[in-house]
Amino acid sequence: MYNPPMPILLISLLLAALPSLAYAKVVSNEMFLDHVRRAQVRVAVDPSTLDLRNGPQGPGTYPLGAEVGCKYEEKDSLHPLGGHSPKFPCVTPDGRRLKVKYKGEANPEVYGEVVGARLLWALGFYADSMSSVKIMCENCPADPWTATASSPRNKRAFEPATVQERLKGAEIERAAGEAWTFGDLDLVNPELGGASRADTDALKLLAAFMNHGDNTANQQRLVCLEGDPECKSPAMYITDVGGVFGGKGYFTSYKHWTRRPKLWKDSARCVLDFSGTDNKYKDPVISEGGRKLLADLLGKLSESQVKDLFLGARFDHLARREPPFIGANGKSRPLTVDDWVKAFIERRSQITGVRCPQ
Repeated sequence: MYNPPMPILLISLLLAALPSLAYAKVVSNEMFLDHVRRAQVRVAVDPSTLDLRNGPQGPGTYPLGAEVGCKYEEKDSLHPLGGHSPKFPCVTPDGRRLKVKYKGEANPEVYGEVVGARLLWALGFYADSMSSVKIMCENCPADPWTATASSPRNKRAFEPATVQERLKGAEIERAAGEAWTFGDLDLVNPELGGASRADTDALKLLAAFMNHGDNTANQQRLVCLEGDPECKSPAMYITDVGGVFGGKGYFTSYKHWTRRPKLWKDSARCVLDFSGTDNKYKDPVISEGGRKLLADLLGKLSESQVKDLFLGARFDHLARREPPFIGANGKSRPLTVDDWVKAFIERRSQITGVRCPQ
């Protein structure tokens, strides 16, 4: 019996594994890292030209406040949606299965996922498309998250609610439900076709800017994009951005996002003051290339676009549910979207107003 030399055998095994990427999510660690080294994190965009109120438009996306009709899908114990935030599956007349998040009074992800994904998209970083809509649900229980099979059914409206359109492609995971960590961004190699350090550092800096504190490997995705059958340029991106614009242990909240206004632990050396649920990733050092790239991208957003960013995520609804704004004079008043805009611009100045060591 012929036994091929080890190099030939190894190449044969790797080639045999390649077609499986179209349908097998979990791959060996070495194959996973090979894709990380060649990965991209963003595409070139001009943020000043984009509609941040309505976001990207196309199949599976909707303009702000669009009425979306669907029929409630009964709970399936074999295919639960998972997670801890109120959500339910709902099927549109053309057969698309929506994952609807709702109940903004108890679920800040209704706002956070839209604003986080929308900002990533506006700056050219890969992201899922999130739409803030009005769901008209047929045959729906009053509270689908807690409903049982015997709960009364009726046509019900949920607003604001969010629906997600995933970035199209085949997922690659190093373990079930786990993709890349932020530490893996240091492995991306431009000499192998991967993103530049400026790109990966800009993503790190943006994650800190938004306070993407729930940043373990199950919150990110590595995807072979449609149109790239050989997966020469995989996409690394954040898929779960519900816990942004808040503080560690909190979801979207003006009080908690502004409680820690300092972005840098050491601005002279560009050491971020950042930590999250990934205990191995803390206080990264950002290159001047990464700082400048993100500063330039953020700087192209006008104040009206920043306001549209928050309005498109229904922060006008969120503001009504948040604690009042306490002014310098100690007087309180209702929180507004303009307060969010001002806080955004102040934090942006911490990126545009420094220079990092080369």
